[in-house]
Amino acid sequence: MFLTDGPFSEAKETVGGYGILEVANLDEALAIARTWPSDARLEVRPIIERM
Repeated sequence: MFLTDGPFSEAKETVGGYGILEVANLDEALAIARTWPSDARLEVRPIIERM
């Protein structure tokens, strides 16, 4: 028997997510990424490039 806090997997099993930011350029995206907690692993990828 085991106990969990709700219908979700325990944090040791699954941790992840994504965010979509609307920024003027890659430099702005990187500046925002640098404000994330220091122990987080991030990837910054462009998904739409506007002219």
